[in-house]
Amino acid sequence: MSAHPHGLYSLRRRYTGESAQQARRAVDALKRGESVIPEAASPAQRNLEAQVLLALLEFRNVYTRFPLGIKSVHPEPYSIGLAVESEERAAEILFNLLPSYGSDNEIHGVPGLRITRRDRTAIELQVLGEPARLRLMGLPARLWRSAETSMLTKWIDPDSMHLCWRSSRRSWTVAEREHHAQWEDGSDRYVQVKRQGAWLGSGLLRRTALLHTVSNTFLVDGYRGAAFDVERLVLRSTHARQQGPGPHNVIAALIDRVCGLPLSLKRFRGDTDENYGGDQQFTLGDASKTAVLEVRATVEGPPSRLAPNLWQSILQRMPQEGFTSELSPSVLAGLCGPGTPQRVRQPNSSR
Repeated sequence: MSAHPHGLYSLRRRYTGESAQQARRAVDALKRGESVIPEAASPAQRNLEAQVLLALLEFRNVYTRFPLGIKSVHPEPYSIGLAVESEERAAEILFNLLPSYGSDNEIHGVPGLRITRRDRTAIELQVLGEPARLRLMGLPARLWRSAETSMLTKWIDPDSMHLCWRSSRRSWTVAEREHHAQWEDGSDRYVQVKRQGAWLGSGLLRRTALLHTVSNTFLVDGYRGAAFDVERLVLRSTHARQQGPGPHNVIAALIDRVCGLPLSLKRFRGDTDENYGGDQQFTLGDASKTAVLEVRATVEGPPSRLAPNLWQSILQRMPQEGFTSELSPSVLAGLCGPGTPQRVRQPNSSR
């Protein structure tokens, strides 16, 4: 469909980080009523993407130019593509996603996940027997092979870890099946809550580029928080002082009614003057009360271990403009409470 206004191309690019050609092609292919940022079309795909996002957030040992080491994302209904920044980050991601059986009798990684396809610049991973696919892109084939080798030699202890993804390429191992039966029992209340809220992690992964296209973010990590009867995700973001648009732009984009998520701002704490450098905490939730997102933003200088040349590279890629000029931190703070609209439309954007 080619009748979409030009504004949707650039709007999609803010969420995905795609090239202008990729965004145009994706938007022009939409049918009437379809979202500019498609949702995962199956529960299995949502669950996988939620697990991938959590792995990206929880296991951060490599400093990267882009937050989470992801340059762009390409969301499709039945799969998602992530453009990985470097070989080093690729090795770390593979280590944290591909399943292994440790000496602690636990499965580490995503049970059933395997590398199922390779091409010149990408590898595809799939959960065997499920319609759930992840495509890791952005590196030539030789570097994907090198990332695997690096991961095996740097982080794998062959005497204490059994690599399920290498020993059983076409089927789940017994250990993976036992783990899945124990920790993914659909009758368990915790599992039900996690699955009901998986849309949040999936939706955030499909909008990962927001962290660097609309805000001066340079580091991000996070974790799944403890909550009762609701999926709770905590994002901790670090932002450069007086260097481009502040963290409130990410919040404005997440509650945008065109490309955002079905979230509304429930609580805001912190200084509304981002130039002052105070911490900010945003709490968002959905109307059905299935998920809560906490964004804890801090303004700081670069860590002492961050190489000066990498810091300069980070500063050079920071955006000059944010998501919106009208939704300042003080305006967002005023949106909190009963009656808050679920989405706030970006000024001058078109449906």
